[in-house]
Amino acid sequence: MPRFFFVLIDGDEIDEDLEGIDLPDAGAAYQETLRAAREMMIEDLALAKPLHEKAFEVSDESGCLLFRVDFKDVLHV
Repeated sequence: MPRFFFVLIDGDEIDEDLEGIDLPDAGAAYQETLRAAREMMIEDLALAKPLHEKAFEVSDESGCLLFRVDFKDVLHV
């Protein structure tokens, strides 16, 4: 099963994912990204934190960037 890495971007801060998650495919990784972003958005909205600078960048095992999900766009997906 392939491993995917989810890097959290928050403005100038980058939170690297050194462990990754094994998922069946890139589609499952995308769904996991949406789920995680929505959970984080709920917490941030409750604390009145801005969402416009947050995003996940998802890479495969070789380090190839597969996609980026901006938090501001998650509600539209």
